Amino acid sequence: MSKAPNPKIFKPMTLKKYLQFLLLGLLCLLLCIPVVTIGAATCSVYYVALKILNDEADVSVVKLFFKGIKENFVQGLLMFLISVATLGGTGAFIWWILTKSERGILLVCLAIGICFVVLVLNIFTYPIIGRYENTFSNKLRNTVALAFTYNRETLRCTGFVAAELAIAGVLFRLNLFAGCVSLLFWPSLIFYTIACFMAYIFDKVENPIQYDDNGDPIVAKDDNENKNQNEEIES
Repeated sequence: MSKAPNPKIFKPMTLKKYLQFLLLGLLCLLLCIPVVTIGAATCSVYYVALKILNDEADVSVVKLFFKGIKENFVQGLLMFLISVATLGGTGAFIWWILTKSERGILLVCLAIGICFVVLVLNIFTYPIIGRYENTFSNKLRNTVALAFTYNRETLRCTGFVAAELAIAGVLFRLNLFAGCVSLLFWPSLIFYTIACFMAYIFDKVENPIQYDDNGDPIVAKDDNENKNQNEEIES
């Protein structure tokens, strides 16, 4: 059985796209200052980032960013409150395990599992809010569905983000000034990483591959024409 081509997850970056992601990271940091706008700003980052990665025309970062905040403010705020509750609860649980005199391996494994679930929840939900129009409860359900359906991508994305967060934490511990300077760059890197994985998953969801009775992928007519044209040029 032949398989459909599997595109690369990480999108190639041009200087323009790099500067756009850098600007997105700085805008997000700026809009995080009021605190109440953190959730909406995060949703808006992915609203714009996915347009950049999909090579949409006339992507005005600043204009689209504030448009995304306006459209996703309520759901972004709800998700931010959930993030605070889940991350705070997870942190308290880990602190309790680490300070408990007789902690067992089961509790440690449970803490790791909870950390993973909370991280996945926060990785997936904000891009879904920024990308689609739906009720908040449906978006939470879609988060769980996509995370389980694309479990390999979920594990890889979570691993990359966890590593990037760990590196940022190490920078702060080694040198406070270096850690503060890194704030100008590592949010953009994290947003780029998550946006690439989510763009890959969203493309799979929005453009499902259809197979014929023989199990071969059905290629669109335009793709066949392009393929034939390429063959004629090569010959």
